Amino acid sequence: MARVIRTIEQKLQTKISKIVSDRISIVNGSVKVDDILLFKYSGTKIDYTRNRFFPRLKEDIVEDEFIVTILLDHETLNILSSNILKPPKGAGIMFDIIKVIKPDINHIIIGGTECKIDGSSFYVTVDIYLTLLAINREEGVDKKKRVRSRISPFLKSKFGLEISEDEEERDYSLLLQEIIASKKISQSDIIVLSKELEVGDNSEVVIKRQINKQTDWLLSAIQEIVDKPKLTKKDAQDLGHDLFKFPRSSISGPESLMEKILTKYGQNIIFGVPALLNTKKYVVSASRLPRCQFDILLINYLSDIEIVELKRPDEYLFEYDSHRNKFYINKTLGTATAQCERYISTLYKDNDPDFTIDGKKIKEYINEQFGGTISLSICRPKALIIIGAIQRLAKGYNDLSIEEKAKISKREYDDNLEMAYKELKSSFKNIEIATYTEIIEGARLRFQLENLS
Repeated sequence: MARVIRTIEQKLQTKISKIVSDRISIVNGSVKVDDILLFKYSGTKIDYTRNRFFPRLKEDIVEDEFIVTILLDHETLNILSSNILKPPKGAGIMFDIIKVIKPDINHIIIGGTECKIDGSSFYVTVDIYLTLLAINREEGVDKKKRVRSRISPFLKSKFGLEISEDEEERDYSLLLQEIIASKKISQSDIIVLSKELEVGDNSEVVIKRQINKQTDWLLSAIQEIVDKPKLTKKDAQDLGHDLFKFPRSSISGPESLMEKILTKYGQNIIFGVPALLNTKKYVVSASRLPRCQFDILLINYLSDIEIVELKRPDEYLFEYDSHRNKFYINKTLGTATAQCERYISTLYKDNDPDFTIDGKKIKEYINEQFGGTISLSICRPKALIIIGAIQRLAKGYNDLSIEEKAKISKREYDDNLEMAYKELKSSFKNIEIATYTEIIEGARLRFQLENLS
């Protein structure tokens, strides 16, 4: 027989049905004891008031310092108390933790997809809620152990009582979560740590699982951005904040967002290079040539340099000329290729004092950024332009005018566009052009192959 999965509403109604009594009334989603409201509920949330019901106390209605909201799903239903008349005990622990730092907090919201403080409201996801409770519980056990350890000499000398030593029960997975949450370690630190672990099935499984989890998250997040057909500045700020927790004010547009993402996460997962640098500074010329700025510099395994020039992920690569039935690269891409030609020329002149970054010759400046750990060998500098998405190389056939459609079929249009892209990919000697789609899929393929090895 197939297993019947109960809905959230059904599970909630089961809990509600257990609290019916002479003093408890349930009307239109409001639960009261006598005439005092304890909480309201719907299919999506439970809103507890400040009133708490303790039937065994003489004064059985107590007013608490805070209100609680439970955003309902199958996980949050599991954290509700067996007696649903009161919010889960953990809500009080959350309040005690946060009120020391934010005394104006008076509303705890458990569930949802993000952790944040909004005015007097404290939002916490189920995962973080359970983690904080586990840490609180573990520290409580540790406190009891420390007390027993300190009083044991008195119990032994005065009463002849021996206290057995407690075994170590620390959950080191919690400690790892604390380290990751502190943001004091980078992905590179994790890789270094993995090399220090003893070789064995358990270590390898854990390391691969964590790296794969981060890879899947990152590539899916970038894909979500790339899938947007049109990105405004606000879209970029919202996506950067919601997906990566970047401050909105730090994002000036789609290019800025992609630069922040690839600067922070690109070295190992996207590019797979020993070193990545974002200088945030201009290359200037004593000959008064226009100054230029590298988006990202990659140091490859030959200690040579590859320049990464980033453009919008929603940018078309080609414009269509219906008179000649030809595609040609758009102005943005044309400008980017000219920039990269100049960047490469500038890098060839790394020992030329005419070109400097922050008052230093290019090679000298970059070597300083890596603390002398990498000896640069700028022999064959290259550039990579990342722009657009493979599914949006140019405007779609359906967006052509009636006159344009009369001159070319959809198949011919698509075939010509595909041929134009192939020709573009092979047009430059030291410049590679790729879409964000191809960069994502290349990273996926590389990690799949590494997991097979």
